[in-house]
Amino acid sequence: MKKDIHPTYHEINVTTTDGKIIKMYSSVKKDMVLSTDNLNHSAWTGQRSNTGDKGQRAADFKKKFDGFKF
Repeated sequence: MKKDIHPTYHEINVTTTDGKIIKMYSSVKKDMVLSTDNLNHSAWTGQRSNTGDKGQRAADFKKKFDGFKF
């Protein structure tokens, strides 16, 4: 491997949404505070944030491309 081409890694603190602090390594030297993680993201919680527009997206798509013939 070539020398002196890789970034240096530093230990940082990552704060999750529940306040838990995790030590990780990063090439960025500052600590991070997460706004989304496995505690509040819909992929892990199973909750959808857009449940009020059921069918509305499909209707909007059909309305937008109504004149096109594919």
